[in-house]
Amino acid sequence: MKENRKIKKTALKIVERIVRNEAKRDIWGDPPLCIGIGHQPKRPKRK
Repeated sequence: MKENRKIKKTALKIVERIVRNEAKRDIWGDPPLCIGIGHQPKRPKRK
């Protein structure tokens, strides 16, 4: 019985870690958007 409880606790910890990592990926995006895309300097006008 004690071994069964230990296995359940270990499995729950593993599942919790996986869920947390997936949530972080969803929140921050994977791959993350580059800030450089938002800043596009104007090109000089041709003379």
